[in-house]
Order: sequence, then structure tokens, then C-alpha cells
Amino acid sequence: MIYASIFLLYLGVRQLKNSGYSISFLQKRLLVLIMLITFLFAIIICRLGVIQLINGEWLQAKAVDQWTRDVPLKAKRGTVFDRNGNAIAISSPSYDVYVRARNVDDAVALSQKLSTILDLEFEKVYAKVVDRTVSETLIKMQVDESAMQEIKNANLNGVVFSQNNVRSYPYGDLFTQVLGFTTIDGIGQSGLEAYYNEMLTGINGMLLTQADVQGIEIENSLDYYLPSTPGLNITTTLDAQIQLLLEKAMIKALQEQKASKVTGIVMNPNTGEILAMGSKPSFDLNEIPRDNVSELMAMAKNMAVVDIYEPGSTFKIITSACALSEGVVTVNDSFYDPGYRLVDGDKIKCWKHIGHGQQNFTDGFCNSCNSVFIDLALRMGIDNFYEMLEKFGIGQKTDIDFYGESSGIMMDKQSAKTVDLARMGFGQAIAVTPIQLITALSATVNGGKLMAPYLAKNIVDSEGNVVYMASEKKVRDVISEEVSATIRMFLEEAVSRPLGKYTFIENYCVGGKTGTTQKYVNGAISGTYIASFFGAFPCDKPDYVILFIVDEPTAGSYYGSIAASPYAKEVIEGIIEYKGYKPVADIGEIENIIMPNLVGQSLAKASQELIKLGLSYELVGEGDFVISQFPNAGTELNAGQVVQLNT
Repeated sequence: MIYASIFLLYLGVRQLKNSGYSISFLQKRLLVLIMLITFLFAIIICRLGVIQLINGEWLQAKAVDQWTRDVPLKAKRGTVFDRNGNAIAISSPSYDVYVRARNVDDAVALSQKLSTILDLEFEKVYAKVVDRTVSETLIKMQVDESAMQEIKNANLNGVVFSQNNVRSYPYGDLFTQVLGFTTIDGIGQSGLEAYYNEMLTGINGMLLTQADVQGIEIENSLDYYLPSTPGLNITTTLDAQIQLLLEKAMIKALQEQKASKVTGIVMNPNTGEILAMGSKPSFDLNEIPRDNVSELMAMAKNMAVVDIYEPGSTFKIITSACALSEGVVTVNDSFYDPGYRLVDGDKIKCWKHIGHGQQNFTDGFCNSCNSVFIDLALRMGIDNFYEMLEKFGIGQKTDIDFYGESSGIMMDKQSAKTVDLARMGFGQAIAVTPIQLITALSATVNGGKLMAPYLAKNIVDSEGNVVYMASEKKVRDVISEEVSATIRMFLEEAVSRPLGKYTFIENYCVGGKTGTTQKYVNGAISGTYIASFFGAFPCDKPDYVILFIVDEPTAGSYYGSIAASPYAKEVIEGIIEYKGYKPVADIGEIENIIMPNLVGQSLAKASQELIKLGLSYELVGEGDFVISQFPNAGTELNAGQVVQLNT
């Protein structure tokens, strides 16, 4: 219409000009006016284009936000199962209670009802109920269905409920470190809950209700329902029954050995599947101590994956495998141990200070003689030994599906001295994680294959469709089957020597090796120790390996044979019963033994009496007479058990 008026004006000006009038000034004014109007229209058209084409979706979303009130529908977090289908982490329906102050008819009555049912302070609830500065206020999260229904039945306007989920753990403190936990909002904070958080979380939904400009819901208006999508379900490699056996043994060791902490892993050496893993002390995942963050994080830490330590004598298994593989030793090689070795001027003592005397390699392994393993490391040399350790994955992460894994500590090869190499041979001057060590040790008994450890077996959606299927992964071949068979023979011999074959656990073929390590504090040797035990069952072809670590035992002995081995033995016995393994021999029942009083006797006489009874012994001190013993006289012992003599 404006352009039409301008056009008529323009025609009038042309007619006047044709009649002989001089109106060039008016023409110029008209041209400027037309250009100005055209420019303004161009701006308006561009603005409309920006609004409709560029900002259209954003403005539409803003409009919907103003026209509606939304109630979030929390997606159900996925369930975590053990390998046998037992749910070990589940999500149950719960509700978050909100109040929309503009819809409230009776603020006092509503506040009284909510504070009574939800066990809240009336004043705090009332302050939220009358607060009209916000569209809605959260009153309480994770309310159970019975409380929600009671509030709903009261028919008080202004209350809305948001669907939520509460995470619970049917096995309590059974999987504390490996399973982990979530925040109150359902976000994984530690363990598998954190590592697989994105897959477990799901996609939230929403219920939209139309409201007027005051934020009051419009009756009989159209509601929009966007359903949530449940998270994925994970089946782990863990076995709840084996985990229970391990946890019972760890609790027992923690209490009886008066230790600072205990860590354990049970693994299938042929596949890398973690069957059980954990540490003590721990806490019930249904009662997380969130008020003490430092204590919470300390107990939640998966020490089997995160912590590093000097492995001590359990590392001698790897040294043996390396030496046999490199061809620097045979089973019948002879060694003489006077109780020490001199390396680069340093006197490195064997744990038995008086020495083991003449012995072959098998004897040296069973005696856990430091001198023998110093010799093996020196025979291999730094280059060959480091190359073999690298093959075993020492000093490297295993890449287990778990956050926070440490790689351990290996001295730089260029900086390593001969004396450092000597100490590495028997498990000092090197630090590993428990998961790294048990993975390497598995390769020594499974035929020589380094298998990657893992925890998630498969992942499926809510309809059972497989999203991910794990499979065993061989990292590399490390040693030959022949060398592995020799190691298995060594391990069986090491635990059965006191009474003979199949006696560590009567009528069953079990292999094992103990470890005892003196701890370093601030770079200096301390007076505390770590006792450990590695076991394999059945020893001729292992289906299970176990690593059991007792940190700072203070009940009387710190040797792995006393403070760790008996508890690992209980786990293996439990697995034998659980899996129904048949005996491989019938040696009859071995009677228990009453510990004699050896205090005051000569070491020679005391040791002879113990051997005669079928008991092994560890020595502390370099004297010739027994001044104390552990356990005390009169204690009932299993045949083949190790006792400690202090001289």
C-alpha cells in the first residue's frame, strides 16, 4: 500500500513536469524516500528470515518452555549381573516430590502432610511451599512408592512427582571396590559403575503439561509424554559365590593377622576373566559413608588395580620362568647358599641367614632361596632379563576395564646396576600392582600365554539384544609349554614338600608360592611387612589362580606362609567344594597336630621335632636357640602348616 501511494505520487510529479513545471527538487526527495523505505523493508525481511530460519527452533523451544511445565522421567539404570545371572547392582523405582506454589490451595495443610509423611521439618517445607519466585521446588528425592501414594491420596493441589530410581546392591559389601557406587543422582562415581556409566545410564524421558502465563496448569489441556529409555545391562566375569569365599577369607585374615588391609584376586588364567576381586576393610554399598570423603575414597579404592608394592618371593616364579626360557638354568643345576651373595661389594642376605647349603634348582625354588635367584638374574644379564619382564607385562598396564590402573615401577634399564638386577631376581627393587602380577603369573602356569584381564563379559539392551560381547584376548606368547609345565611342577612341590604330594589340600593337586616383603616408608626400610601367596588349582592344568596379599600383619608373624597362605588355601578349598572337583588321589585323612613347646630348645632339636611332626618352619634371627615361637604351644595346626621360630 505504501509503494502504491509512492507510485501515484511519482505519476503526479511526472505529469506536472510534462506540463512545464520545474520540480527536480521534488524528484530527488521522492527518490530518497523510496530508497529509505526499501532499505527498511529489507531489514525487516532479513530479521524475519533470521527469526524463522535460524532461530526458529530455539524460539519454538522457548515458547514450549513458557507454555508447559515439565516433569522429568528418570531412565532406569542398567542392571549389573555376575557371570551366573545373579543381579549384583539394581535400580528400583522411586519418586522425587516437587511443589508448584502457584497451584497450592492450602499451604499449611500441604506442608503438614508432606513434613509428616516424608519426615521433614515443617518450617523448611512450608518455606518451599509458599515460595512463588520459582515455578517448582524440590521437596525430597528418592521417595518410595508407598509414601508417594499416601501423598497422592491426600488430594492436595500443587504436588507433582518425578519418576526416579534408587540404586541398591543385593550383596551389600561383597563387591565394594570392584562394583563401586553412584551419586544420589545415579551417576557412577567409582568401580564398574563409573567405568561403564554411559552405557548403564540410559536416556531420560519427560511429561509436559500446558500452563498459563502465571505458571498454573490448564485443566483438560493436552499433555505430552516422552518415555525414558532404560540403560544397558552388563554381565560381568565375576562369580558371586567365589567372591563370597574370597571376602570371608579376607575378613578373617584382617582380623586374625591384625593387618592394615587385605587384598585378593581370583582369576581364570586361561581366559583372563576376573572371578573375584576386592579389599578389606570395606563398607556396605547400601550405606555409603558419604559424610567422611577421605575415608570413603580410601575404602572404595580398588587396591588390586591401583596400589603398587614390591612382590617379594612370589616374583621368583617369574624369574624362574625367564631363566628356564633363556636356557641359563636347568632343573638339576646345583647351587650353594652360605646365606648371602656379594654383588658389587654389597652383601645381599638370604632370608635364612645361616644359608641353605648345597641344593639343586628345584630345592632352591622350594626353599625360596634368595641366593639362587640372584644367580639366575645375573646369569641372564640386564638386557635379557628386562626383555623377558617386558614380555610378561611387568611395568605396563594390563588395560583391564577399570579406571585408575597403575603401571607399576621398573627402574630405567640404563640406570640399573648389577646389584639392582640381583635384587630384582628375588622380587625387590621392582614394584607391581596385584592385577599386573597375577596376570603375569597366570602366563607361567597356563602354557605360556599372557592373557588380558577383563571384567565385563557382555552388554545387552533392555530387550536382550547384544550390544557388546567380550572375548578372551591373548596379548602374546611368553614362554613355552615345557617351561610352564616345569613351573607348575615347582609350585606343586613347593607347597607339598612337608608331607608329600597332594597334601597342601588333601587328595588334590594344588600349587603355590609364598612371598614376604619388607615395606619401604619415605624411601627407607620400615619394620612392617607384606605377606602374600600365589596359588594355582588344579596344578597340572589350572582353572583358577589366586593372589592373596596381607598388608602389615602384626599378630605375631609376617611370613606369607603363615599370614597369607592359610587363607588362600581356604578359598581354594571352597572352590573345590563349590565346583565339585573330584579327588585325584586318596592319601587318607591327615590328622591335625598340636603345636609343641619349643622355647629354650636348640634350633637343631626344634627343627627336627617339627619335621618329624610334618610341620614346616620359618626362622627369624641368627641364634642357635629358640626364644619364642608362633603359634603358641598347644595350638591345633593342620599337617604341613608353617610355624615361625625366633632364635
